[in-house]
Amino acid sequence: MSDFSNLLIECFRNYNIWFLSIIIVLQCIGIPTGASLLVLASGAFAYAGEFNVVGLLLEVWFFAWLGDNIAYIIWKYIGYKVLSRHSKLKVYVDPKILKAEIYLNKYGRRTVFFTRFIMGAMGPFVNAAAGITKYKLWTFSLFVALGELFWTCLYLGLGYWFGDSWESIVPIVTDFGQVLTYIAILVIVLYFLIKAVKNKKSKN
Repeated sequence: MSDFSNLLIECFRNYNIWFLSIIIVLQCIGIPTGASLLVLASGAFAYAGEFNVVGLLLEVWFFAWLGDNIAYIIWKYIGYKVLSRHSKLKVYVDPKILKAEIYLNKYGRRTVFFTRFIMGAMGPFVNAAAGITKYKLWTFSLFVALGELFWTCLYLGLGYWFGDSWESIVPIVTDFGQVLTYIAILVIVLYFLIKAVKNKKSKN
């Protein structure tokens, strides 16, 4: 593992769940902090008896849910105002926001759900889009909770399952997550490309 990862784990050992909660919330907002790695490590520490695994699961799940909702609120009440201050930027952003709103109205629930764990790298972008477009908060919050439960169980469970050898699966988990993200992006791009071609043919 990198020196940064080792530093994160050392800080986690010193400050426990409070440090982990801050790292999780910051990642949900869009700052890459290595939260998944820490949750994986925390599962291994729970296996070693340093934490109660059920209590840890509930805490990680809660702070992941809280971080996503904080990100949503920030973008809802601050994000658009910042983006619309400059007229040139507003002209560029407004059509994108309209497209995002249409997309979320159709596929918002599954998008929010799957970007919590399968396409985790896209989670902060979806949080931002949901906030800016003022997507329904209760729907967002509910599917965030469901998706983050899967994410928490996945990473915490892997760390707990592999126990003392958890470090050996870090490269595998990281590479697997990246592959899933690339596949998801490819599928989305192909979907909209095919849709655009069909619309063009129908107009002709």
